[in-house]
Amino acid sequence: MGTLWWLIIALLLISSALLRNNLLFLLGLFLLLIAGVSQLWTRYCLAGVGYRRRFGSARLFFGEETELAVEFVNAKPLPLAWLRVEDDIPGSFEVRGAKTEGSHLVGRARLVNLLSLRWYERVTRRYRIRPLHRGAWRFGPAEISSGDIFGFALKRQELADAEIVLVYPKVVALEALGLPAQRPFGELRTSRRVLDDPLRMMGAREYLPGDSFRHIHWKATAHRQALQTKVFEPSAALPLAIFLNINTYEHLYEGRDSDLQEYAICAAASVARWAWDNGHPVGLYVNSIAQPGAQRIRIRPGSNPAQLLYILEALAKVVEFGRWPIDAVLQTEGIHLPAGCSIVVVSATANARVQQALLDLRRREYGVTLISLGERIGDLQLPGVRRYHLGGEREWHDLTTLALA
Repeated sequence: MGTLWWLIIALLLISSALLRNNLLFLLGLFLLLIAGVSQLWTRYCLAGVGYRRRFGSARLFFGEETELAVEFVNAKPLPLAWLRVEDDIPGSFEVRGAKTEGSHLVGRARLVNLLSLRWYERVTRRYRIRPLHRGAWRFGPAEISSGDIFGFALKRQELADAEIVLVYPKVVALEALGLPAQRPFGELRTSRRVLDDPLRMMGAREYLPGDSFRHIHWKATAHRQALQTKVFEPSAALPLAIFLNINTYEHLYEGRDSDLQEYAICAAASVARWAWDNGHPVGLYVNSIAQPGAQRIRIRPGSNPAQLLYILEALAKVVEFGRWPIDAVLQTEGIHLPAGCSIVVVSATANARVQQALLDLRRREYGVTLISLGERIGDLQLPGVRRYHLGGEREWHDLTTLALA
């Protein structure tokens, strides 16, 4: 209640005393009681009030549904006649069975709940949510508001807690992209010696100049009184490195084609899934960063059990504008790739610098494949480089109707 109400109550009480009017005095006392109750109620209405979100899963694949449970708690003896909670949520989520309102922030919406809570009561409401786009999506912060039972006063409070829900990109079979199911990137062989697998030791031999000191077999050395080095079986599966150009135009000032960008991300994720399913150590390099965290996307080819999830997570978090030209990434990272590695480049552009970087990698006896998208790539002179063209927006729209791989 504002200052005006207190002034009216004071005038009533003073007037009742001067006029010796009992009815006016009782009216003043009644209004004073209401004002006091309203003041105390407003002051403590949000004390002990909690709001929490719980997700069935905080990591979803494209098109997958999960449960969102929101919990309201009133941990005090004072009941709440009404409580309004407005939770800031991504606009790219479909929320079934909930009341949502628009937000002043672009790409955001507000999940609105209005309810009453008794003393020491806990209420849970459950909804089904489904993402419409891949990405790392923030839920929160939430704003809670309540007031006295008479509706004279209102108190608001912002809860800064927020959760991130990760939505992996769409993954499809390579056939759906128009790539052959069998050996889409050739035999995955080069003329270089196949990499040794450090997990599969065959025996030991005499140490020779140039052998790694890390592979010295100390037991055999002690037994034979001469330096011995470990001998490993050759790795059966050669590594595959995926390079993704997140830019859909040659220059950043030209903007971006969001459909073509998602198509490229889907293609990179699908190639990674194919390589992982076929036992190839797989890595990912992107000419952009991942948010949150502002980390450069640079995942070396590996066989970690969680390697595919690392790659899908990076693709979910990738920022939509590339910080570096893809040819610079190819030149920088290409010198660190293991021998026998096959390189797959996914890009909607291929200027002269990109073509030169691909040819340089091919001359160094890497197997190189270019997966192009859109209509901005013409005839390229890339001898020795395998090439596939996936089409543009029409093919992407057709692909979005397919079931997940």
